[in-house]
Amino acid sequence: MRDASSRPCKARRLLLVAALLCGTSVAAAQPSQVLPWRLDYAPGPDAPKNCPDKSYIKAALATKLKGHDPFTDDAPRSISVKLVLTPQRIEAHIEARDENGEVVANHVTQAESWRCDQLADRTVFYLRDIIDPLKIPPATSAQSSSSATPAPSAPSSATLPPVPPTRARVEPFQPAAGPSAPKAAARSEGLPQLAVYANMGAAWWSTPETALSLAAGMEARWKWLSIGVEWKYDYAWALPTKLAVDAERAGVAALACGRHVLFPPRVSARACVFGDVALLSLDAQRIKLVNDDDLVLDFGARLGGEFRLARFLSLQLHGDIAYAARRPVFIVDGEEFWRSPRLTGAVRVGVVVPFDIR
Repeated sequence: MRDASSRPCKARRLLLVAALLCGTSVAAAQPSQVLPWRLDYAPGPDAPKNCPDKSYIKAALATKLKGHDPFTDDAPRSISVKLVLTPQRIEAHIEARDENGEVVANHVTQAESWRCDQLADRTVFYLRDIIDPLKIPPATSAQSSSSATPAPSAPSSATLPPVPPTRARVEPFQPAAGPSAPKAAARSEGLPQLAVYANMGAAWWSTPETALSLAAGMEARWKWLSIGVEWKYDYAWALPTKLAVDAERAGVAALACGRHVLFPPRVSARACVFGDVALLSLDAQRIKLVNDDDLVLDFGARLGGEFRLARFLSLQLHGDIAYAARRPVFIVDGEEFWRSPRLTGAVRVGVVVPFDIR
């Protein structure tokens, strides 16, 4: 009699254990659901040609999500990725908005301007954190469950309702500055970049003979514009056929230049206008000049290019043409020895060292 009465109880226990095991296996077999997003990807007109397109970003992210494509064109939530080329690097500005249009995540990652492949990998990393963030049980729930008084055991025949697990969503890592971080980045982009340079070449018609021409300067650079000052020095050696006259010209110029990137991120073109004030001096060894120095005023234009060799080193080549608003005249024995022409020219090559303002 005792064995017969215990059999139904054992059968009910076995059925309860089997049901619990079945529910656990079904829940484990179901993959985690990733809600859809809409991807707005804008490489930008200045982005290098080797930057990945939208299809590459989607394929790389699907690989990290085990083949799942989280993007649809009609999803209420959106993620925008905008590539921005700066003088020294390329940046990816990532922003996620929920179905109400509120910003839920933002980040700016960067790489060297010629490492667009590295920037793509970093972008996919942050997209993965936004779309399918890490989920862990909250520590408070575990602590409260461990410290709570155990409830009395229910009868074996009672059916226990399933309790859904409590999970906490860990938001993507944000800088300590929080929402003010993007504003700080915008302020840094508005600051100019400084550059110092030194050039040498040849100058024509600024002295009685072709002269060695040296130039050095400093300028503040924005994306499309630069403003600077430059020191110039031209020197022509004495020639016996020209009465053994030495000539030198020293002055200072103010420049305003426009810049356009031809082949990002290394090759750019420059067009400038300038005005300079210089002092032209002649030194004759066998004759006496009536006036041995004179003031020169020039206004001119410059065309050239710049090729970036490294992050903080570039090669520069340019040509100048200037109009002499004030033409010096040198007289020997009552006769005109040399008069400055209306137009002068120069070609120089040199190096540029740019650096950022932090």
